[in-house]
Amino acid sequence: MDKIKSLRSSFIRYLLPCLALCIIGGMLIEGLSIYLQDWYKAKYETIYSYSDMAALISESGKDPDNIWIYYIFCYARIILIPLWAAACLWFAASGFYRREIKKPVDTLTKASEKILGDDLDFKVESDSENELGKLCVSFEEMRKNLYSSNYKLWKSLEERKRLNSAFSHDLRTPITVLKGYMELIEQFNGKLSPEKQADILSKMSGQIERLGNYTDKMSSLHKLEDIIPDVNDITFGKICTQLEENGRLLCGEDKFSFASYGENGTVVYTDMELVMQVFLNLASNALRYAGSRVECTATVSEEEMEIIISDDGKGFSDEAIRKAWQPFYRAGNDNDKEHFGLGLYICKLLCRKNGGDIVIENNENGGGKVTAKFSVKKSENQINN
Repeated sequence: MDKIKSLRSSFIRYLLPCLALCIIGGMLIEGLSIYLQDWYKAKYETIYSYSDMAALISESGKDPDNIWIYYIFCYARIILIPLWAAACLWFAASGFYRREIKKPVDTLTKASEKILGDDLDFKVESDSENELGKLCVSFEEMRKNLYSSNYKLWKSLEERKRLNSAFSHDLRTPITVLKGYMELIEQFNGKLSPEKQADILSKMSGQIERLGNYTDKMSSLHKLEDIIPDVNDITFGKICTQLEENGRLLCGEDKFSFASYGENGTVVYTDMELVMQVFLNLASNALRYAGSRVECTATVSEEEMEIIISDDGKGFSDEAIRKAWQPFYRAGNDNDKEHFGLGLYICKLLCRKNGGDIVIENNENGGGKVTAKFSVKKSENQINN
C-alpha cells in the first residue's frame, strides 16, 4: 500500500457522489412539481378562465374539482427533496461504514481470534486504503513474524528432540557392553584368570572413557546452540594466514595446500574463533578420508566469504551427501569409535550462526568437497555504532 488515505478523505470520496445525486434528484423533483402544477392550472383555466389558482378559489367561492391534487403538487417537493437528500446521505454513510470501517474491523477481529487460538496459518487481507487498512497491513506483518518465529522455534524443538533421542540411543551401546562385562564378572567370580580380568577391566575402562567423551561432546554441542557470535572487523589476509598456518600444523606440510582469491586488505566482519573452529573440524574430517592431499581455498566478496576444503579420498556417497550434516550420522564403513558423527553438524550450526551455510558435494575428479559460507557484511548495529 503505497499511499495511505485518511478516513476523512475516504468519507469525502463517498460524500461527493452523494451530493451530486442530491442536487440532480432535487432538481428533478422541483422540475416535476412545477410541471404538474402548470398542468393542473392549464386544465382548470379552460373551465374557469383563471390563471391564478388562488384567485380562482377566492372569487368563485368554491374550490375547483380535486383541488387537493394541486396542493400535493405544490407541497410534495418540500417533503420529497429532504427525504431524497436524507436517503442519499444514508446510503453514502452506510457504504462508507460497511467498506471502510466494518470490513477491516471484522478482519482484524477474526485475525485476533485466530491468533488467540494459536492459529497463524491464514492471511490478513484488506482493500481499504485508510488508517484501518494500514493497520491490517501492519497486523499481517506481525502475523508473518509470529509465524516465522513459531516455525523456527518448532524446528529448534524438533532438532533438540532428535538430538536427545539420538543421544539416548547411542548411550545404550556402551552401557549394554558394560552391563555384559559386569554380568560376566559376577558369573565367573573368582574363576577368571588375572589376564582375563585385566582384559575385561581394560575394555570396561575404554567404554567408560568413550561415555565420558560422548557426554562432553554433547555438552559442548548444547553450548554451541546457544552461542552468540562475537563479530569483529578483521582483514581477509589475516584470516588466510591463520587458515594456512593451522592447516599445515593439523595436516602436515606435505599433505596440505592453500590458495586464496581476494584482496588481502579487504575488511570482513565475522567471528574469527567460530570460523577457525569450522575450518579445523572440516580439515580434520577431510584428513581422516584423504588419500594424500587436503586442499583449502578461501574466497571473499562484499557480502560473503567461502572456505572450501577438499580431499583426494573416495568422496561422499549419495546417502552421505544427503545426511552427512545430520547429527550422529556416520558412513557405513566408519568404524572409528571416537568419531561420533557430530563434526559436520557442528560446522553447519556454526556457519548458520555466522549468517552462512555449508554445502557438501564431490569433486569432479573424485574426493569430497565441503564449502563453508560466512556472512562478512557489516551488521546494522555496527553501522549505527
